[in-house]
Amino acid sequence: MFAKYRRLLPFAAHQWPLIVAIVGLTAITTAVAVLYPWPLKLLIDYALGDVEPPAVLRGIIEFFGAVPDAVTLIIAAGVASLLIFVVDCTVNFALSWSWTAAGQKMVYDLAAHVFGRLQRLSLLFHSRRSVGDSLDRLATDTFCIYTAVECILVTPAMQVLSLAGITAVAWTLDPRLALIALASAPVLAISARVFGGWLKRHARRNREAQAQLVSLVQQTLSAMPLVQAYDAADRNTARFEQLAGEATRASRQNALAGKLVTLPGGLTSALGAALILVFGGQRVLAGAMTVGSLVVFLAYLKAMEKSFEKLFQTWTKLKTAEASLERVLEVLDAPEMVRDAPNAIALPRRGAAKGPGTRVEGQAPRVARGSRVEGRGSRASGGSRVESRGSRARKIPDTACVWPSTLNPQPSILRPHRFRKRHLWL
Repeated sequence: MFAKYRRLLPFAAHQWPLIVAIVGLTAITTAVAVLYPWPLKLLIDYALGDVEPPAVLRGIIEFFGAVPDAVTLIIAAGVASLLIFVVDCTVNFALSWSWTAAGQKMVYDLAAHVFGRLQRLSLLFHSRRSVGDSLDRLATDTFCIYTAVECILVTPAMQVLSLAGITAVAWTLDPRLALIALASAPVLAISARVFGGWLKRHARRNREAQAQLVSLVQQTLSAMPLVQAYDAADRNTARFEQLAGEATRASRQNALAGKLVTLPGGLTSALGAALILVFGGQRVLAGAMTVGSLVVFLAYLKAMEKSFEKLFQTWTKLKTAEASLERVLEVLDAPEMVRDAPNAIALPRRGAAKGPGTRVEGQAPRVARGSRVEGRGSRASGGSRVESRGSRARKIPDTACVWPSTLNPQPSILRPHRFRKRHLWL
């Protein structure tokens, strides 16, 4: 599977500065997540309880000229909670901006590549697929690179760092309770692996149903004169309602499949929380833990469950995005491609186009004596159109670039000295 996603690496590599910034901001987010529940411990154990504050905390309070009594500790807990919140919001804002900028740029780079590829594919390829299907691949399926980079690089880095920091601190509080909290990881991994293929099939069916709906709308709107001439509005509306119903059923099944995958992990997490409440409460009664430490551990348990859930949901998201990726790769790997000759001459967009017997420099092309101009409606640079009738050619002022007629199945190309039609690169 990852061999397919390897095809997207060149588009992600162009955004490496933003990706490096995302990794750095992720490390800061991990530190903030570790500190988040500690104001509660400060309040419960040191301000409201009878636990002596540590020397580091007393030194910080005395540095600001205050006395480490109960009132000061309560105020310190509130100030610490507010500072942690401000830092967390600032880092998350920078992280969201960086990831949005990098992700959107990758999506549009891939869409531009797919758009260029679609223009180079032969009419045989396009005859097998509707325009609406190609539009859906270009506008919707290219977002698979956003999901792929998020699930392969960003989310694993963020959640692994968060789990490492929280687990290390939770282990220092109580190793036994930390092991209970970690027990839900294998269940989440197994459920994600088992249901991955099922999710992919539902996602593929959902994407195809939506593509059919878009294709019908595109075909109808592009043929509006014929629709009104043959009074086909009612028939097209009925067809739209039929396809909309199929798309709704596919979306509903896809959403249901996504929720069913998280059910085993949710049950395991709830069971782990119940065990931690029972064993943690007993240890508090036995004097092995403080109430503040138990509250911090419960907060860490919730953060660990969320990290595990996001980490293993990346597999299900990848299987869902794989359906869109396959539709993109069908375009990128299509063999029906129009190829130029190895020695094809590139025509300039503006200015001069030179070739044996032809000169196009802001004026009508000069066709050498004895040359033939094949095809009706061939256009030449310099504001001229060259039409052929038998062996004679005449010039009609028109446009300023050489381009083949789109109505003629045989491309109409200016062929001075009998150029072959693949010898001009278009």
